[in-house]
Amino acid sequence: MDTTAVLSVASLPTPYDVAPEITSPLTDKERSDLKRCEQALHGFRKALIVAGKALEVINRGRLYRETHGTFEEYVWEVWGFKRAHAYRLIDEWPVAVAMSPIGDINEAQARELLPVYKNHGPETAVAFFRETTELAGERKVTAAALAEARAVLPPRLAAPAQVADVLRAAAAEGRVPRIVPPRVEIPERPAGEPTPADGDALKDAARAGAEGIAVLEAALAQQKQIYDRLAGVVAPALLYDPGRADMLLGELRQYANRTAYRARGRGGEGNEGRSAGDD
Repeated sequence: MDTTAVLSVASLPTPYDVAPEITSPLTDKERSDLKRCEQALHGFRKALIVAGKALEVINRGRLYRETHGTFEEYVWEVWGFKRAHAYRLIDEWPVAVAMSPIGDINEAQARELLPVYKNHGPETAVAFFRETTELAGERKVTAAALAEARAVLPPRLAAPAQVADVLRAAAAEGRVPRIVPPRVEIPERPAGEPTPADGDALKDAARAGAEGIAVLEAALAQQKQIYDRLAGVVAPALLYDPGRADMLLGELRQYANRTAYRARGRGGEGNEGRSAGDD
């Protein structure tokens, strides 16, 4: 089957329900349906790359000039998305092409890889993605995981090969828990103390504690990324679309308050609607 072709809606099977208790292997028809649906999803990812390159050709060649005065007017009136999104696709398609020998990436992953591509060069970006993929093993390298890994990179790298050393050191120190979860070490106990039931409880407590540390480290890495990405964007956003910018800023403040409340160790599900300053 050609996995590069973009399928039409009509070529996909009609959705159907299978009861949760059905655990038997897929039928031949179901396997065929799965292959066709995955082909469509694969084509969707490829379409992001193709769209970015097509937009760059149109923009740089000013191929919109017979019908529209600006590229911004063209992409909004013809394709229904704003100039900023069009330029993101233009920036991201070379990144996706560079990563394709390792694996297809989605737009969110390309967005996180773009700063590495721009600041350190294509070879380093490829080395970065390859190393995060290898470190993750069977785990999915999400956009959030890439953002976490990118946060540990130094401003300058002597060579692309240095990326592997930096990421492996960060993994050993537990600084990239979304890629390499920290290991839970359970100390040996004297025979008979505590009882097996107590030992299981200690293991569970240690595991929960380690997972909690991993979540906190990941949250801190994301918070730093948010802080950096907001620099210099608020004023232009308010000028461009005041209503939506105000709404988004309000939600950011609301979740910042909720995060502060929960970080104090009292953030029960029923209390999160309160502001951090309400008590």
